[in-house]
Amino acid sequence: MGIKEHEAEKYTALLHEVKFFKPFSVEDVRHLLDAGTIYRYKLHEYIFKEEETDYSFFVILRGSVKLLKQGAMSQKKELATMGAGECFGEMGLILHDKRTATALAAEASYIFKITSENVDNLPTDTKGMLYRQFALSLAERLKETTQSIISPDHF
Repeated sequence: MGIKEHEAEKYTALLHEVKFFKPFSVEDVRHLLDAGTIYRYKLHEYIFKEEETDYSFFVILRGSVKLLKQGAMSQKKELATMGAGECFGEMGLILHDKRTATALAAEASYIFKITSENVDNLPTDTKGMLYRQFALSLAERLKETTQSIISPDHF
């Protein structure tokens, strides 16, 4: 990101406010800030589109994002609305495959983005923590999906 030293504390604090980054040390967050970028998206601005090639991972710092899937007869189906602290894009980053859904800003949003190439260049401990957080996030999402299939009235 190439942030200036006087901004580093502000951005480190911002990332530490977000659930995904809470377990990271200050040093790990600084490594992530150096490797990634914080973007501002406007309402209804595309973050990425289904079938695009993009090997990045995203964490919502402020705002919300809708994940949409192309359905029959070109209708888009909403898969989820995600808020601050939630992450998406893990499959593109890990599998190096085309996007399986579209991500759209549901409101003005600040989103942290890091590419797979930059993840590969992180220090080993920081990269390990990042992959641990991916796993926890994906496990929570799988648990919620399973619960909604078993008990649709629950949601």
